[in-house]
Amino acid sequence: MNISEKKPRLSRETWLQQALDILAEDPEHLRIDELADRLGVSKGSFYWHFENRSDFIQAMAEYWRDKFTSDIRNEIFQAEYSAEDRLYEILKETLVDKIGRYDLAVRAWARHEPSINPMIREVDKIRMQVLNDIFVELGFDEMEAITRARVFVVCHSFEDTLSIQLNREEALEQIDARLAFFTRR
Repeated sequence: MNISEKKPRLSRETWLQQALDILAEDPEHLRIDELADRLGVSKGSFYWHFENRSDFIQAMAEYWRDKFTSDIRNEIFQAEYSAEDRLYEILKETLVDKIGRYDLAVRAWARHEPSINPMIREVDKIRMQVLNDIFVELGFDEMEAITRARVFVVCHSFEDTLSIQLNREEALEQIDARLAFFTRR
């Protein structure tokens, strides 16, 4: 292979996203060699981005937290959204973009990688606080807001465990119905 045929170096984020995809598909295949193979690179290039397996595990948990919780929180609170619009955006992310599929996989993975349990607790705390704040802003008292937040998190974190999956069109139709369900008094 000459220099002009050399593949561009993959970003750390590319490695982490591919790892999450593998984890969600089949955790048995989450191995460095399998990951490198899917990315079409050598196993040695893994070590360009990660010092060792522990570094990779921590980075993957942080990536999951940031991409599917912190970034979404920041995005919906920086925009000029009403509380209902923020809830709509969260529903769209969970139902249409199916980000919950990663939640189940990461939570199951934590049984074998207990070092990520603090990250899962942090994610749960952030999500509960975001949703609690939205429900309080919508006029619910503290107990109602906490209850709705818990039900929302459980429902949408485990949506993909149902054997009957929504296609994109059905998911879009569900957003308004679920928005009404969670905001109705």
